[in-house]
Amino acid sequence: MTGLPDVQVQNAQPRVEITWPRPDVALFVLDGEHDLESAPRLERAMGDALLTCSGLLVDLSSVEFIDSSTINVLVRMKKEADSQGSSFGLVLDGSPNIERTLEICGVLGALNRVASVDAALRNGSSPANS
Repeated sequence: MTGLPDVQVQNAQPRVEITWPRPDVALFVLDGEHDLESAPRLERAMGDALLTCSGLLVDLSSVEFIDSSTINVLVRMKKEADSQGSSFGLVLDGSPNIERTLEICGVLGALNRVASVDAALRNGSSPANS
């Protein structure tokens, strides 16, 4: 007995759901905590998607934590999309902590924030138009 209250540790496993709301747009919905362990898988999946699509949408609305390795993946994939003439959009709806983290890192403006997945999809084939 330590006299300390019992604390339940939540294990917010990183999850990534990939869907194709249109044949030319890959939507990555991230959930949980994303860090050095999950970043390589995310980068591989996004890179593979860029081989067959003209637009990436990344929804971080349900993300609880991201570290610099995940931020680096987002920046690299944005640059890769740009170099291929593909679009890249980032949804942060309801994620003030993640938004603030990206802002502090100085990359929020470069990641093409969009209002929502629906708004990006309504504005044509390019998430960049939202």
